[in-house]
Amino acid sequence: MAKDSMLSGMGNLAPDAAKMSDAKSRISMKDLSALLRFTGTSKFSIALLILAAILSGGLQVVAPAFLGKTIDNMGEAGNVDLSYLGTRALILLGMYLIAAIFTWVVSYFANVVAAKTALEVRKALSRKLTRLPVSFYDTHPQGDTATHFINDADAISEGMLQGLLNFFTVMVTILGTVGFMVFISWKMTLIILPMAFLMIWSATTIAKTTTKYFKSQQNLVGSISGDVEENLYGRKEIKAFGCEEKFLGSFREKNGQLNKSSVTAQFASSLPNPVTRFVDSTTYILIGALGVWFGGLTAGNITTFILYWKNFSKPINDLTNITTQVMAAFASLTRVFTILDLPEESEDPENTESSDSSAKAPAGAADEGTAKTDISSAAGEDEAEKKAEGEVLFEHVTFGYTPEKKIFDDFSLRVEPGQKVAIIGPTGCGKTTLMNLLMRFYEADGGRILIDGKDIREIPRSELRRRFGMVLQETWLLERSIRENIAYGRPDATEEEVIAAAKAARAHGFIKRLPDGYDTIPGKEISLSEGQKQLLCIARVLLMDPDLLILDEATSAVDTLTEKRIVEAFDNMTKGRTGFIIAHRLSTIAGADQVIQLGKKK
Repeated sequence: MAKDSMLSGMGNLAPDAAKMSDAKSRISMKDLSALLRFTGTSKFSIALLILAAILSGGLQVVAPAFLGKTIDNMGEAGNVDLSYLGTRALILLGMYLIAAIFTWVVSYFANVVAAKTALEVRKALSRKLTRLPVSFYDTHPQGDTATHFINDADAISEGMLQGLLNFFTVMVTILGTVGFMVFISWKMTLIILPMAFLMIWSATTIAKTTTKYFKSQQNLVGSISGDVEENLYGRKEIKAFGCEEKFLGSFREKNGQLNKSSVTAQFASSLPNPVTRFVDSTTYILIGALGVWFGGLTAGNITTFILYWKNFSKPINDLTNITTQVMAAFASLTRVFTILDLPEESEDPENTESSDSSAKAPAGAADEGTAKTDISSAAGEDEAEKKAEGEVLFEHVTFGYTPEKKIFDDFSLRVEPGQKVAIIGPTGCGKTTLMNLLMRFYEADGGRILIDGKDIREIPRSELRRRFGMVLQETWLLERSIRENIAYGRPDATEEEVIAAAKAARAHGFIKRLPDGYDTIPGKEISLSEGQKQLLCIARVLLMDPDLLILDEATSAVDTLTEKRIVEAFDNMTKGRTGFIIAHRLSTIAGADQVIQLGKKK
């Protein structure tokens, strides 16, 4: 997969990618109750919605009985009491008008609740993604993950909207209608109710079979999104290798599967509507044919029963009409909760202690030609006292992404404070993995890692990671100004501090040559080279003033001149700091104090 995580060089991945395709085809009460938690901020809106639904449904139940009484009491043919009829008609019109207003209220607040639910789902996903371990990002395509925020959240919102629009009104209407029908004629009610149960049974039986099709449809949408993201990210490689047709072939295959799955799902979800309409028409015939003979109904009562059946059957027809949205919402719900139910990064032990070594206040300026980097200072505070020593010790470390495949077995390494250590070795030997263990992106299976004599498991992750500055092979810049990109980790940094960091990173020169200088937006207003992007990333790390530094294959995609500038910037940055360099080029590691070669057996 292209760009599946922020960390490159991962040759050994945890085997949990299949979890995303294990979503349940049926929704449990646990899932539904969890969904209701997302509506916690909408309790007032739901309360008003329920009240409006009760009033709207109640008026729709009373109106048919009122109309039936009007027909029976308006007089005989040729002797109709027009005054009585006019008054009753106005009252009936008022009932339906008020019911329509309450229906609008239901619709409005249903939209409010659905929108807030989608907001809460996205917020929950966002919080979850910040707490998931790096192994998740190493094993899940970005496109599929992004689908949860867009397609799945929207599908849940749409399904919730349609459900809220119908559920409460349906309950009031059905219960009220049954009560009035029994009161008018229990015999006719016994005839109508089995038809209603037949309608409900046929609709729900068909609807159940559609869930698996919609689940397949949503999974394919996520897979296609991942493929498209890969194509956009790797478009140069695809063109360079002449693999356009290969990509198109794979896309056509999945797109064809999506089309087939979508057609099947839509066909299955469309069946309940014509079936229920057939039952609906049959019931009208039964009411007209048996109403007088069997039920002893008057003309007004027959009219009332017809309207009641319409009240009874319309909600069921409406429910069958929205089967598509509801089933799609259920399928998306399972996918979302598959993410939300994943295990999070393990909590820090209670005995972890914070230190003040990460509390820094970068300030000041450095000339671009100066070898020593000192963009962080605190008035009256000695630099040596503020910074950590930087001693790193790996003691008999054992680790593997799977129990069967160990990357490190009894690995030990001592790095003295201020040393620059180069880590080399073939692809997949564990160079990046070693840094992942150091920053606790993964936990070692055995042994321990110490920084300044303290086990890193006793240091809170957030504090531990603030002590590191990492420059990766894959540059990551936001579509914001260069100033904002450099100050990403310290948005309160002053203009002088940002410029000082850029000078120390050897980036100030090319930034000043840009059309808008530090206000230039990379990728939108101008295209930067990979080397320029790397220098900006180094400036961003410099501004954070970390205790320890990691350069992970940051020079692998640049020319020798740019590599020289990056190495100079890194050398400048590592003055007085412990640094780790992961590289293949000898020129990149020429100034290292130690060179550690990793192999498949290490």
